[in-house]
Parts: sequence; C-alpha cells; structure tokens
Amino acid sequence: MMNTTIKYLMVLCLFLLIPSCATIKKEAPDMTLPPTGFMTPVSHAPTPTNIMRKEADLEFLDVYDPWGAMNRNIYSFNAQFDRAIYLPAVNLYTTVLPKPVRKGVTNAVNNLNEVNAILNSSLQGRGEKVLRSFYRLLLNSTFGILGIMDVAEDWGIKRVRTSTADTLGVWGMGPGPYVVLPLFGPSSVRDSAGLAGDSALLWVQMNYVYDFLGVKEGRTLIGAGEATIRGLNLRANVPFRYYQTGSPFEYDLVRFLYSTKRELDIEKQ
Repeated sequence: MMNTTIKYLMVLCLFLLIPSCATIKKEAPDMTLPPTGFMTPVSHAPTPTNIMRKEADLEFLDVYDPWGAMNRNIYSFNAQFDRAIYLPAVNLYTTVLPKPVRKGVTNAVNNLNEVNAILNSSLQGRGEKVLRSFYRLLLNSTFGILGIMDVAEDWGIKRVRTSTADTLGVWGMGPGPYVVLPLFGPSSVRDSAGLAGDSALLWVQMNYVYDFLGVKEGRTLIGAGEATIRGLNLRANVPFRYYQTGSPFEYDLVRFLYSTKRELDIEKQ
C-alpha cells in the first residue's frame, strides 16, 4: 500500500512539472514592427547651417595643393617606377646583402649625415645637438670603424635627425604649396629647397672625403654607386607600398600625413 502511494505521488509530481518545462516562444518586438526606412532615430533633418559647420570642422584636412593635377600624375609615375624598377632592385639588394651588412651600410650612411646634422643644428642655434652629433661622428668614425658600427648609440648618445628643410622651417619659412617630386615622393616647396641644399652639402662633403682618401680618378662613377646604395638602403628601410593602404583616397591620405608630420618635425626642432 505504501509503495502504491509513493508511485502515485511521483506520477502526480511529474504531471505538475510538465507545464513548467514547456518552451515559451516570444518574438523580439523589433521583428514585428513594420519597416521605417531608418536604422536609427533621426531628431532633425540636416540644414545648410549644419552642413557648413561640418565642412568647417574638416578644414584641418585641407592641404594647399594648387598643382594637384600634376602632382597626381607624378604620384602615379612614382608608383609605377617603384613597382617595376625600384622594389625589384631593393629585393635584389636585400637578397645579396645579409641583414648585418645592410645594418653596417645604414650606420655608415648615418655617420656621413652627422656632418649635415652638425651644420644645421648650428644654424638653428641648438648647441646641445651640435655637441651630440659631433661626439657621435667622433666615436663612430674611430671606435665604430668609419661608422660601420653605431657605438655611440650603444653608449646612449642618440642621433639628431634634422636637415636643411628643418632649418628653413625654424627660421620661419612656411612649407608653401604641396608638391610630389619624381622618384623622391611627397614634399613641399620649402622641403624641396632643403633637399637641394642637403644634396649640395653632400656633394661637397664627398669630394672632401675623396681628397682625404686620395681618390682622383673615377669620382663620378664612385659617386653614382654611392648614391645608388644610399637610395636602395633608404627604400629598404621604408615599409610603405603604393596602393596598399586600403584607402580609395590614398593620394589625399599621404598628402595629409606627410604635411602633418612635417609640421610636427619643425615644432620639435
């Protein structure tokens, strides 16, 4: 009798639990509403005043580019040259020369550029930077075996990065119109003038080095080889690749980033 009663109670409990185990279907309210045509609520329609304010907020993106059509054509030419000639040559350069050798080339080029840093830091009135570049040139040219090793960096003497264009900026010269130089890429009128000054200084410096080493014949050929190595080494250390930024407005993006970076470079000199 007792077993019968217990079985009865168990069946009764299971019967009472069945409704609570049933699945309750409830559709999301937004799935039952008719389409409105808007993804988010709109509080007000845009007005000409709002549109003008929006454009005004984006004025910082503007870069003075009166030669835009020509610059875009040169940008396209540089991209094709980079893809067809420059990068294949860089790939050959990085394949033939192992990384430690390329590091030595980079150090030697930077060591030669210390003369430029000393001159321009002097013209900018930056005494501490002049001394730093001088010590770097002295240490790397001696203990660093003609600059192949950057022993000054290991001793905590950081390299000064400056140029004639920076000096012109410190003196108050504005950047002028944006310009894209063949093979060299983004620049400005001020930076182009600075590049010409740096090139002239390098020519004088290398002739002094040739005189010091007693090189009298074949300077033109040696200079062309030295310039080629400089160019290959520079491109090998720049990860940028044309038309791989993922932006349909790459020219405008590069123009904005370059101009902004140069403003910051001048400010921190």
